[in-house]
Amino acid sequence: MPFAQSGEAAIHWEEQGAGDPLLLIMGLGGSAQAWYRLLPHLGNLGQRVITFDNRGTGSSARVKPPLSLRNMVQDALAVLAAADVEQADVFGVSMGGMIAQHLALDHRARVRSLLLGCTTATARAGLPPWRLFAASGLRPISPDQALTLITPALYSRATREQHPERIREDFRVRRDEATSAHTVLAQMLAIAGHDVRARLHELDGLPVTVIHGSEDALVAPQRGRELAAGIPGARFQLIAGAGHLLLTDAEAEAVAAIRGHLDAVIQTA
Repeated sequence: MPFAQSGEAAIHWEEQGAGDPLLLIMGLGGSAQAWYRLLPHLGNLGQRVITFDNRGTGSSARVKPPLSLRNMVQDALAVLAAADVEQADVFGVSMGGMIAQHLALDHRARVRSLLLGCTTATARAGLPPWRLFAASGLRPISPDQALTLITPALYSRATREQHPERIREDFRVRRDEATSAHTVLAQMLAIAGHDVRARLHELDGLPVTVIHGSEDALVAPQRGRELAAGIPGARFQLIAGAGHLLLTDAEAEAVAAIRGHLDAVIQTA
């Protein structure tokens, strides 16, 4: 089991495939297991896919507060160093997209291109029902209660009504991850001050694609549009009928958007 050393924290990471490196950064409370819907699609893309457990999740070291986005960026850099990767395409979702933005802004040479999903340039505008997540993460509630409380914020109406089995699959993975409420709270506090709107112009010249679900109730689609608009040359792709968890609500469409970004980057490299 490979680990990268990030300060005092051991960060668990894994890789699959061969080719151009692609670093995946997961969102709030999720470990690398949460990529389970995407990973099978990446095998034939000619990518060396690198995943890691954010600290406090999976097999990585526990969170020692205070946690910051800078800590999480250093974890990503430690994983790249352990994998002997100088530069990678980076895909981050939600909180992972915030980490990816800081990674690209502060360590531009390490990022060949940026793919940002269901995320925002600031945690201060229209974001999100933190009380809902605090309640679900800090209160001892049953899986059924968690489903009732959280699913409207994460999933589209179509998924909730027509494909509840997908939600049950996601929750089985989440239960297996067993991320503590302590980690979720620390991550929430870390991203509370996220605001890079004044720096987005620094990403000029970097290939960037922002993808967002049209029914995202956690991070409004307008936040994704504003993020893309602030980055010179960035593409914005709205996925119709998808909520915050793009790969559960619209797996085929999300994979096509990811593939389109990577194909374009490879063709221009």
